[in-house]
Amino acid sequence: MHYLRKLPLLFALIAAILIGVLGLSSSMSNKKILTIMTISMVFFFITGLYVRSTVLSIIYEVNEKKKENNELENQDEQGNPADMVNQEESENQDGQKNNQEDTSRIYEDDFEPLRVSEFIRNELRQP
Repeated sequence: MHYLRKLPLLFALIAAILIGVLGLSSSMSNKKILTIMTISMVFFFITGLYVRSTVLSIIYEVNEKKKENNELENQDEQGNPADMVNQEESENQDGQKNNQEDTSRIYEDDFEPLRVSEFIRNELRQP
């Protein structure tokens, strides 16, 4: 994670070095090279800040999702099904309950492996 803090600076430095080398190889004046390097460093530093904030927000969202999933698994292991925990949330303002199937689908893992994979496994086990 420490490399994410240095990302904007690395972007700016790499861009400035590349522009400096290209400017010297094309025999530009030093004043023009330094001006272009300064402008590019500012631009790439801002770009690095944007990339860093995007990556950090993605990491934060993934960690929150994992934490939420772990809490739901812990509640299920303790004998508190997700339907009971979210029963209060499923009530309308009028006091009527929503369809329990809709709220339980949110927390259930509806993954089913393809039947083709079962067929392949069975065929590989047979001699």
